[in-house]
Amino acid sequence: MSEIPVSQLIFVVVMGVLLLLIVPVIESRTGKSLTQLLFGFRRKSERTAASASGKEPRINNGTKGELLSFISQLIRFAGKNGMQVVAPGTITYKGKTSRLSALLVAPSGVTGIYCLGFGGTITGAKEPNSWKQHINGENKTFPNPLTACREQEEIVRGAMAEAGIRGDMDVVIVFTNPRATLREVPSSRIYSQFGLLEHLKDTSALRNGSLDVKDTAKKLAVLADVKGLKERAKKRKK
Repeated sequence: MSEIPVSQLIFVVVMGVLLLLIVPVIESRTGKSLTQLLFGFRRKSERTAASASGKEPRINNGTKGELLSFISQLIRFAGKNGMQVVAPGTITYKGKTSRLSALLVAPSGVTGIYCLGFGGTITGAKEPNSWKQHINGENKTFPNPLTACREQEEIVRGAMAEAGIRGDMDVVIVFTNPRATLREVPSSRIYSQFGLLEHLKDTSALRNGSLDVKDTAKKLAVLADVKGLKERAKKRKK
């Protein structure tokens, strides 16, 4: 899995609302995050088994559950800090559509979230060189995500300007697979899901600014046709 398909993003938005009610109860009783509960013990046992056999533990690329966990945590963070999340962030401008999983709207500006589900060891490189993935004993390559981020930033910036939305905008890369290890990444805008959430919590500058969060989120939701995507998803389920 590389990029997160739109159909999965719609699923995430719907299920995310339900998780917002369930996750806080689970975390308060266990003292662990949802990601730790889902993957922590499994990873430990797999490492033990792998060590005994001398083989690498089997790793899969991303799942809906990992994306769901991340988006739900992002929504919770935004709600507690005067921000809003628009998901998915699939905005079309001049015939091109962005492939963002979400848009985080803060007083300081808009942050596009570009999610990737690669697992294993990820080694970055400067543009235009491909990135490398080592997984299950194999070495693979995939297109440089920094190029995709730059292209999507141009799409969203153009659409925002045309809609009269004035505010800073950038795009960050988030590896939502908790079993991804990042090495030699050539940009500070590349995170694990835990890393981005920690960055958001520690960056007070996000809360400073004059951007109207509610109005901007409403306009971006229209540009992303979030309502239409949800309605079409419901019809497909019937």
